[in-house]
Amino acid sequence: MTARITEGEWTPLPGSLPETVNADTVYVLPTRAPAAGSDTPRYTDTVRYLPKVARSKDVPVEFATPSGTREYLAEYSVDPEMWSLGLACLQMASDWLILTVTLFISYRADSQGWKPEEAEQLPLKVTVAETSTSRNYEIEGSGAEVVEALKVLQQERGRGGKRSKKKGDRRG
Repeated sequence: MTARITEGEWTPLPGSLPETVNADTVYVLPTRAPAAGSDTPRYTDTVRYLPKVARSKDVPVEFATPSGTREYLAEYSVDPEMWSLGLACLQMASDWLILTVTLFISYRADSQGWKPEEAEQLPLKVTVAETSTSRNYEIEGSGAEVVEALKVLQQERGRGGKRSKKKGDRRG
């Protein structure tokens, strides 16, 4: 299987992007709609500790929304399909983007009792908002395939190249 990269079909939830974006920071975005009667998009419980884990490894990862305003949604399922990660960064070429996804996969292995190699093969969906261009990407595949697809996107963006396909492109 190859990771599927889609550009422009996904958009971050209203209120989920940070007000200001630091070029050297990756932001974790809420990926679940607000609860009834609320305007605050929610994070899944699976990302609750990701910024803390990342900072312990000197990786600049923060939540996109301010402390005290975050809401979490606990999803009780053993279905590995439930794992998804929403991120925002100034540019796809961010040095920290791939490392953040790799830490998320490692965190997944630790929290669910998988071996690292097994966690890399589990399904993962990563959505990335590139704030400098307003481009949005959705990458789906195994964890390892998603990381490889991000490397390809970074190489293309680093060269300033244009992608040949915008929707349904398969890379990785």
